[in-house]
Amino acid sequence: MLKPDFTKYSLALIQGDKIIYSSQSNGLKPLWDCLEKYRQAKGKFIPFDKVMGLAAAKLIIYSKIISEVQTLLVSQPAKIHLEENHIKEEAKITVANILTKDRHSICPGEIIALNTDEPDDFRAKIKKMLSNF
Repeated sequence: MLKPDFTKYSLALIQGDKIIYSSQSNGLKPLWDCLEKYRQAKGKFIPFDKVMGLAAAKLIIYSKIISEVQTLLVSQPAKIHLEENHIKEEAKITVANILTKDRHSICPGEIIALNTDEPDDFRAKIKKMLSNF
């Protein structure tokens, strides 16, 4: 099985032993774009995502195409959510929450995910947030 190489990408989508999508961009946008592109695809996929917060975990669960996640950093709420939904997760580091780059507050996607339970409402709020970047 392939091993993540986060010097080449921040996100890669793996099918079998091939990288079928990769991005060097940060944040939720690459994952959103990737899951939108492959949402009708057959088979199971593994994302190598540098940072996995609760928003990313919810997007992965709702996509129904991901069988496991490999990441450098996972938030505790994301870890719990993935486990509850039977998605295997491998992370080097677990943190309380994903923070903004300045580390002064919880990132906007994590806040939306923590406060929104209904899937369609959550996706709409994330889509709106991403359109503002």
